[in-house]
Amino acid sequence: MEKVLNVNYKLKLLKGSRIYLIFYVLLFKEAAKATETNNKEIKLKHKLDVYNVKQVLDSKVSKRRHIKYLVK
Repeated sequence: MEKVLNVNYKLKLLKGSRIYLIFYVLLFKEAAKATETNNKEIKLKHKLDVYNVKQVLDSKVSKRRHIKYLVK
């Protein structure tokens, strides 16, 4: 979102995120080296319900750490 100091950045995260928003720049570089990407297709065990969503109006994290969305 913005540069706070020479080595700190403020992130824009999901509403309801429970972590501190300002990070030291070297933490990002270390994570990038250790992160592996995977392009495998995910196969679901069950069918998903399909909805015609026009817009996500809001979101929140429940007590059980599930993300809930308010949609239009």
